[in-house]
Amino acid sequence: QVLAGQSAWPSRPLRRPPAHRDLASRARRRGQPGTMAAPQPLMAGMENMSQRDQHAVLEQLNEMQMAESMNTFNGLVERCFNECVTSFRTKSLENAEEQCVQRCVQKTMAFNQRVAQRFQEKQQQINQKMGG
Repeated sequence: QVLAGQSAWPSRPLRRPPAHRDLASRARRRGQPGTMAAPQPLMAGMENMSQRDQHAVLEQLNEMQMAESMNTFNGLVERCFNECVTSFRTKSLENAEEQCVQRCVQKTMAFNQRVAQRFQEKQQQINQKMGG
C-alpha cells in the first residue's frame, strides 16, 4: 500500500551490474578480441595509440554503452509503469495492467531495435562513402 507522499516506484536508479557482466569481459571469456563496444572503423583510427591508451578508450566506450543501456532501461520502466499501472490496491499487477506492461515493453523494444538497425545501416552507408 502506498501512503500519501510516497512513491509507488523506487526513486533511485537501478544499480549497475557487476563488472564481469560488461561487454569487454564477456568478449574475453568467449575468446573474442577486446570489446564489442568499438566498431571496426574506430579501431582503425586507434592503431597509432599505445596499448594503454587503446584500452582506456575501449573502457570508456564500454562505460558509455553501459550508461546508455541503463538510461534506455530506466526510461522503458518509467514509461511503461506510468502508462500502465493505475491501481495500487494490491501488491501485484492486475491482469489488464500486466498485459499493458507486456505490450508497452514489446513495442518499446521493437522500436529501439528498429532505430538501432537504421543507425547501423546509415553508418554503413557513411563508411562506404568514405572508403570508396
